[in-house]
Amino acid sequence: MDNNNYAPNQGAPVQPRPVERYDPIRHIDELIEVIREASGVPFTDKCSVDRGEMIANLEELKNRLPASVAQSNDIVMRAQEIIGTAREKNKKIIDDANRMYASKVNDHEITKGARDEAENIIIAAEAQADELRKSAHMYVKQLLNTANNTLSESIAKIQTNLTEIDTTIDSM
Repeated sequence: MDNNNYAPNQGAPVQPRPVERYDPIRHIDELIEVIREASGVPFTDKCSVDRGEMIANLEELKNRLPASVAQSNDIVMRAQEIIGTAREKNKKIIDDANRMYASKVNDHEITKGARDEAENIIIAAEAQADELRKSAHMYVKQLLNTANNTLSESIAKIQTNLTEIDTTIDSM
């Protein structure tokens, strides 16, 4: 029989260990510990670490971070694009209204009608621009809420893992 399936001195089967989840905080703590324990360079506050090992560890950390971290940067960039587009449309609408207003100034009756129409166009343009800005802000808020929820879930999982590790350590 395979001794790996039985607890020592009990003869009872041992439950297989669960697959360990990746914990980026623990990984960072391990890297900090490597640096703390690294041999010092005499007469300086510097230390010597294995560059290849440190780079490999940092690359693993970067590659295994939750996708939500990278997504948050994309969300901010997309929000800036949406707001920029809304501002451009607002400027174009107002410029078009001003050009239309200027072209009708020559005749008094046309001028009065043009003023009224231009004012209505400007009000409509401002309302449309406000709506575009509001929609952009709502979209950004939705994306940020989603990212926040994902990050909160990741943090909760990390906290659960830390608690499990603490419990395991305490029971040893």
